[in-house]
Amino acid sequence: MSKGNGNILQFAPFESFVSPTFWHKLAELKLDYDRLSDAERPIFGHYTNRKASRCLLEVDYSAYNSTAQPPKFSHAAVGTIYNKNTIEEFKALDKTALLAEEGKRLLADMRNGRVLNDVNLMTRFFVLSFADLKSHSYYYWFAFPCPLTPTLHLQCDPLRLKDLSNATQYIAVIRSLAVEHQNFFVIYANEQQNIWETRSLSDAFTHFDEQQAQHYYYCFADASEYENPAWLMRNYAAFVLLQCPSLVGQKLNFLGLRYDQQMQLDNSLIWQVVQAESSNYEQLQFVGWEVNCNGKMGPRMVSMRNSMDPAKLAENSINLNLKLMKWRLVPDLNLEIMAQSKCLLFGAGTLGCAVARNLLSWGFKHITLLDNGKVGYSNPVRQSLYTHADAVAGNRMKATTAALRLLDINPSAVCKGFVLEIPMPGHTIGAALRQQTEQHLELIEQQVLEHDVIFLLTDSRESRWLPTLLGAAHQKIVINAALGFDSYLVMRHGSTRDQVGDNSKEIAGLKCISGEQLGCYFCNDVTAPGNSLKDRTLDQQCTVTRPGVSNIAASYAVELLVALLQHPQKDLAPAYYANIRDQQKQEAQLPEGLLGILPHSIRGMLCNYENILPATQKFAQCIACSARVLDAYRRDGHAFLFKTFETAKYLEDLTGISEFKRLNSEIIDFDDEKFDFSDDDEE
Repeated sequence: MSKGNGNILQFAPFESFVSPTFWHKLAELKLDYDRLSDAERPIFGHYTNRKASRCLLEVDYSAYNSTAQPPKFSHAAVGTIYNKNTIEEFKALDKTALLAEEGKRLLADMRNGRVLNDVNLMTRFFVLSFADLKSHSYYYWFAFPCPLTPTLHLQCDPLRLKDLSNATQYIAVIRSLAVEHQNFFVIYANEQQNIWETRSLSDAFTHFDEQQAQHYYYCFADASEYENPAWLMRNYAAFVLLQCPSLVGQKLNFLGLRYDQQMQLDNSLIWQVVQAESSNYEQLQFVGWEVNCNGKMGPRMVSMRNSMDPAKLAENSINLNLKLMKWRLVPDLNLEIMAQSKCLLFGAGTLGCAVARNLLSWGFKHITLLDNGKVGYSNPVRQSLYTHADAVAGNRMKATTAALRLLDINPSAVCKGFVLEIPMPGHTIGAALRQQTEQHLELIEQQVLEHDVIFLLTDSRESRWLPTLLGAAHQKIVINAALGFDSYLVMRHGSTRDQVGDNSKEIAGLKCISGEQLGCYFCNDVTAPGNSLKDRTLDQQCTVTRPGVSNIAASYAVELLVALLQHPQKDLAPAYYANIRDQQKQEAQLPEGLLGILPHSIRGMLCNYENILPATQKFAQCIACSARVLDAYRRDGHAFLFKTFETAKYLEDLTGISEFKRLNSEIIDFDDEKFDFSDDDEE
């Protein structure tokens, strides 16, 4: 103790030491659980008296556990965090009132005996904070509340435990108590009777004996490295004198336990103090706000941006908008199902790029693209995942390049690209390409099996047939998007899973089709797909559309998938459409799910900026999803597929469409000479 301080005992204030994991956990809790709530949250900290440096109280991710779990050779501190929603609330909060409120809680725990049952309550702290989750900046101010009681006067300079003549007895009795229980306790040291024993605070103060108290040493784990004791002794002294007012004016011995690296107690100190005046507990004030880095009373700010792993930083930022949706707008939104769903995109062109970007925006992390094209000079202006440099390179494949670009956008995503040809009905495969086609088929089948959702985004009708068949055969969710010059079609294919019960409901003015009865892209056709590129001019071979059509269709495709995944029945969700006759009688309202209505298909036109929402049933003779086609594929496998690649008429014969077309032709192709017209008709 320096001469200038007289005989007044001063204390080493706590310094907060905040692990970055504390802020990461706070951000997670704020986004996923607290949201708009700024209610106080209990936390824990810890401090150590083993080779203590300065006088630190530390917090990390474990601070938010339901029970205190201090590290080895450390002791728990009980705290509270007040995390505000805005920086304005953080600044405007009455700091003096908050400190007084926390101080009164501490005082109440001392009075009602809670401290006797949980001595950790003696070491109390709280944090006022604001988390700017967009910039990963955290504003905070620690406080260690303590009643402003009359000063303690030292009766002599601090004594070192090792300098006492009977130091071995003190050390022996201290070591008889487990280290984790040495934060607050009492030593009864009666040298005349040669009694040395430790007592818990509960034992010492429940039936307090003033005669025995003359032999008490009030021990605590001292986190200070200075000659002055740690801040927590201030609370300890206040507790002792609150419990036993008769001790005011009497000498009290406080023993601060300080371990070195070898767990020796030689550096422990004893302070003999007297509080001459009684405390007025009804008008007590409280102190304890921590000074900032500039040594002034005020909050601190820390930015986690530079210390965070860039990939983790990107992932947190990407998910921020999605998690904010759950705060007010859609509390029941299931983000996990989107993060876990694996999406397979057939086509990495204009639609494929736009769909992939929208999937990332919704938090989908598993995206695989299949395409056989190279990036050309005409692509970058319409296909957002490619650049002019890709085209100049001349050998960059769309599928693999798009996967790399997606990883550039979100490094935590799992993106892959495979370069392959999609075999198509009516596109004959020669003997030289047979083996390669077999390999491509096996890869396509493997990818379909490994994914949950299939997107059909290719630029021809026949290239959608094989993915449609495989999606139906393996019970996958299939989303289709097709473009015209100024029109688009977005639809979900009907499920091939078995419906358990009928969960659809009758609504006046609406027709309902259950999820397993909805049609696929080919269910409205009465002809098998052929080679659409044969005998076509350049403008007929390319997908010539108004530039905005692809982005609109891609957005609808992803939004349709998200709405489907949020529906309790997933791909078995029914679709409703208006019954024109009943609608004339009353206005029917389509039922809504978590994110609104869930149509079967969306047909839009840019020429009049209108959408319609038709729903169609499965066609029993569909050339892609009918039972005959699925049975043939499951039975014959690739042999069946190669027959369809040879000639699309095989599918027409298999499903009976050929007969349907023949009958239809017989009705249409009649001979005018076989009909007699009346004179009136001829006129």
